[in-house]
Amino acid sequence: MIDYHLHVIAHGDRPMTIENILTYCEVAKKRGIRQMGITEHDRYLDDIDFAAFQEAREESEDVGLRLGIEIDFVPGAEERMERDSTALPYDYVIGSVHRVQGEEVDHPEDRDIYEKMDAYDLYAAYYANVREAALCGRFDVLGHPDLIKIFRTFPDRDITPMLEETADAVAESGIVVDVNAAGLRKPVGEVYPSKKLLEMFHKRDVPIILSSDAHAPDQVGLGYETSVKLVREVGYTQVVTFKDRERGTLAL
Repeated sequence: MIDYHLHVIAHGDRPMTIENILTYCEVAKKRGIRQMGITEHDRYLDDIDFAAFQEAREESEDVGLRLGIEIDFVPGAEERMERDSTALPYDYVIGSVHRVQGEEVDHPEDRDIYEKMDAYDLYAAYYANVREAALCGRFDVLGHPDLIKIFRTFPDRDITPMLEETADAVAESGIVVDVNAAGLRKPVGEVYPSKKLLEMFHKRDVPIILSSDAHAPDQVGLGYETSVKLVREVGYTQVVTFKDRERGTLAL
């Protein structure tokens, strides 16, 4: 099993030390995770201690470590995204949409965007950014593709065509989708993506990774009893792995 989207530094909560990385590895080992990918948010790029990561990777005997980064996809910030996505010898790069019109859609203390925009228009703008992120060719993985549902604000109109268009773009791009259990810890209380969207991806042969999006050691692999069951119900039998920006596969 893998956990390919998690944060040691998180939101500046702790330094990237060998000890802190290995603490995550110990939890991963106990929960049956055999490959763990550290993917700090790009705004903490300067806090990534690559030497500490390398030493922890050498010391970790039971959990294979991978280094990635989570890039905040923002239209018009191509220079910043390109610079951050190539700053270190990553095994893979996640691109995630956290913003619409420059405002965060998942900030727990700032939900102004949900008041400013009609829900349907907000979803349309969000998924337009998701499609652009998938198609830009910069990322290996598309992070939590329906994050916009986080606070249980839903349009009163059918968004199925919007989701189908997004699934088509993702399939066309060849990007891997992040099946992310963090939504289980959020107000929405479900995995990213929803079963409906995940079925669309599976129908189009879109590959997946599994992740907890842990921001603390005790969250590594958390929610997998739900997310793994979901991907198997949809029909997935394997997940993608990465090393040096090259893909492998692992049976579920």
